[in-house]
Amino acid sequence: MEDQKTPVEVLLDRAEVYAKTSIRLFRYKATQKVAELVSDMTSGFVIGVIVILVFVNLNIGVALFLGDLFGKMYLGFLAVSGFYACFGLLAYFFRATWIKEPVNDLIINNMLKDDENKEEDGQ
Repeated sequence: MEDQKTPVEVLLDRAEVYAKTSIRLFRYKATQKVAELVSDMTSGFVIGVIVILVFVNLNIGVALFLGDLFGKMYLGFLAVSGFYACFGLLAYFFRATWIKEPVNDLIINNMLKDDENKEEDGQ
């Protein structure tokens, strides 16, 4: 005799398969999101390092140029440092508006990007 499953057992088997598939899909989506975030951060870091190196060299050039104009090299470096001290104070007072918020927005937009694409496609 064959072992016949009741409709409830069939339903429970299907529910188990559905739950396992849903968990696997959630893991894949989470892995994709983390991979995208890490790759975006890595590429941003590399670009940031390049920009910083160019910026440092440019600042040294400006400081040497100003030092030549002022007659003393250290005065050029002091002028550049004073400019950045003023800029640093402004950045400190306005840090929440132009540093924290764009980073938060970038992370949130990256995490919700797939959900928006699904809504546009009608899924």
